[in-house]
Amino acid sequence: MYCPSCGYEVSEEDEYCWHCGHEFDEGGFSESQKRDSGGDEHTRTSDTRPQDRPQNEDILAPLVHVLALFFWVFAPLVVFLVTENDFVEENARNALNWQISYSIYMVVSVFLILFVIGLLTAFVVGLLDLVFCVVAAVKAADGETWEYPLTLELV
Repeated sequence: MYCPSCGYEVSEEDEYCWHCGHEFDEGGFSESQKRDSGGDEHTRTSDTRPQDRPQNEDILAPLVHVLALFFWVFAPLVVFLVTENDFVEENARNALNWQISYSIYMVVSVFLILFVIGLLTAFVVGLLDLVFCVVAAVKAADGETWEYPLTLELV
């Protein structure tokens, strides 16, 4: 059966929809809810679902940005190579491009330490990495793809 509120597949024993929280009657689905939810599961196709992203991939898009803070380019690269979801792939590509750009900026900052200004630039670039990754994760959680500013498009 499908939830009459959001269209996600639920079992008849569920008391509420795991996706949207819609509560069902005590006896499970009523006949009107069964009709409203698209009948039995053989008559409803996946093309009529209101959201085209599976639930498990809703968390992967923001997670790739957060993981980039801890695992540098490795987490976005792995997700980029293995995912088949376009939304997650785009977020992984953006995170990967930013992490590569961030690395270049940090190498330049290390070189600039010889001229003392590198300490400030390294601090600013590190702070930008944190802020950009958090903003990108929040945007991805909202279903948007955010392109990092100051990023070289390498991938």
